[in-house]
Amino acid sequence: MQYLIKHTTHTTGETFTDVIKIRDNETYQVVEAESKEEVKELYRQAKLRNGINSLANGMRNMRKAMQRKDSE
Repeated sequence: MQYLIKHTTHTTGETFTDVIKIRDNETYQVVEAESKEEVKELYRQAKLRNGINSLANGMRNMRKAMQRKDSE
């Protein structure tokens, strides 16, 4: 089981701690950005890059499989 521990320091200096149980279908990632819009754009770009990389890897694997089949 995984937990997210969040610490918040109030302007008075008092620190509050929250513990959240992470569900099986959840993931968390910390991203540095100036705004929500920038985070959404960074996420969109990362998904696009991952998709292109997956496609390229699939094409490479298919080409290798075809070369093996041709050499038989």
